[in-house]
Amino acid sequence: MNDFQKRLRKAIADKGITASELSRLSGVGKSDISNYINGVYVAKQDKVYLLANALGVDPGWLMTGVEPDLSDIIDEKSIEEQILLEKWNQTDEAIKAAVRKLLDMK
Repeated sequence: MNDFQKRLRKAIADKGITASELSRLSGVGKSDISNYINGVYVAKQDKVYLLANALGVDPGWLMTGVEPDLSDIIDEKSIEEQILLEKWNQTDEAIKAAVRKLLDMK
């Protein structure tokens, strides 16, 4: 059994779906999926992306087995929260009190 085949089988099992459901969700043909599951051949990059998206896994992991390093990804929400916190800390107490009242925080 090749490594791609193992990861694909694991992702399908983890998702709790059948190969037919994966075909429907991904748009990849049933015969192609059967060939991947049975180790006949490994999916090319365009198909890996479709399969990974349907399975909710990282395409890089599905292809190589390497988990993505998410430590360098900056969450846009956290940036906005940091900006809001900076603005809050620079605001005088009268405005803070008005905002608390507006947000019903008293």
